Amino acid sequence: MKKILKISLITIVSLALLVYGGVFSGHKVIFKEKTSDVPTIRAATNGVFTFGAQAHSTQPATIRDFIPILAEQIKRYNEIAPSLWPDNAVVGQSAVVEGLGSGKFWLIVPDGTVTPISKKEVSSYGIVRNAYADGFSFFDGGMYLAVAEEHLTNYLKWQKYLHLGTHDAFLFFTHEGFHKLEQGSSKWGKMSRVPNRGRREFLEDTPARAKRALLQKQLLKAVSEPGDAGLILDALATYADYKAKFPEDYGNSFYFDRVEGAAYYYELITGLYSGYPDQVRNKDDLDRALALLATREDIYVWNGLVKEGYIIGGFSGVLLDRLEDNWKERLMNDPDATPLEMLYRHFKSETLPAPKQLTQAEIDAVGEKIQKSKEISIMPGLFRFWYDILF
Repeated sequence: MKKILKISLITIVSLALLVYGGVFSGHKVIFKEKTSDVPTIRAATNGVFTFGAQAHSTQPATIRDFIPILAEQIKRYNEIAPSLWPDNAVVGQSAVVEGLGSGKFWLIVPDGTVTPISKKEVSSYGIVRNAYADGFSFFDGGMYLAVAEEHLTNYLKWQKYLHLGTHDAFLFFTHEGFHKLEQGSSKWGKMSRVPNRGRREFLEDTPARAKRALLQKQLLKAVSEPGDAGLILDALATYADYKAKFPEDYGNSFYFDRVEGAAYYYELITGLYSGYPDQVRNKDDLDRALALLATREDIYVWNGLVKEGYIIGGFSGVLLDRLEDNWKERLMNDPDATPLEMLYRHFKSETLPAPKQLTQAEIDAVGEKIQKSKEISIMPGLFRFWYDILF
């Protein structure tokens, strides 16, 4: 019996050492995450505005340094939030922030006041913690945000959000808050059926993905050059052609163009207002700022049926802001509407130009881009997850 117990103990210890050793080696050596302590994406700048990580004179290196920055973003947001959406439900929300691995928690209330709180106090909020990776959850009266300190100095983790220019915890706060509080409210007409409930990206359908990539570029071009209605008509011609040639793809994309598109529109404007309060002070500044961001196809053109919906819906909303005062109310009330569909309806009496047709080379270029994205390994993130749990 003692021999069996001894063998069992040796086996358990050996397996534990094997698991710990494998996870440690995988995370630290074999599948080591890429990092950069300097920005690798150029700023968006035009002599008037500068957006991106470089726009801020310093970036926080510790969670303690980051908390005041996030608090100022939340404070600025709450000052302007009532004007950003009709009868806005995403107001007066607090944030509980955890510095992952530090054992430290902070409460940020809507006016930006910061209070350190204990783990026990966090539990009293009924918060579901996300203790092993950056993330979020909701509690009554606000949102819990988990932030890994090492990500603050790894620009690869968040630098693509040019519309904020800092670690993206704030964008969780507004984008996901919009989903939960606004789109979860009775104001929004509910779709009876959600196509593509599994959120498939349909990357294998390269012609459809290429068509939607063209659509994104045309919408960005229209945003970047205000006053040229012909650019909007070009995008709408592509949209009509897309619906005619890819009806199934259109059906699968509709929900995401509506729901994620509206939330991304909200993310764009709240990020600019709150991330750059000295540059974006009013609606005129906002419109010019969005025009600058829209010049960056390298950042704001995405591939994948669901992902495309963020950009298509978001920048369609930007265009609608220039054309109509009440599009947001009508979007909420009409479950058959997306921001792009509403833009299409706005120009229903106009004659659309002949839609641009993609060459095979252009379609192939999108296919190559998609293939490269598939080759990015998930292993670094997977080993990081297990390392955080075990160590």
